[in-house]
Amino acid sequence: MPRRPRRPCGVTGCPKLAVEGGMYCKEHAREIQRTYDRFKRAPDHDKRYGRAWKKIRARYVLSHPLCELCLKEGGFLL
Repeated sequence: MPRRPRRPCGVTGCPKLAVEGGMYCKEHAREIQRTYDRFKRAPDHDKRYGRAWKKIRARYVLSHPLCELCLKEGGFLL
């Protein structure tokens, strides 16, 4: 069975073809990955905000439906 033809790179204006099974050419794939890694959450994020924290937060939000600014000004801001 013949292979699927490669697509053009996902970056506008790039004339190269994307790597097989990917969206970008080799150069742009590295650049996109670097950007993603830079803005990725820290690995210890889940240690600080686990299931217990999420339950506490949900309970607090249910009992305090308005934000502090809305409470201060006396109602909803629209």
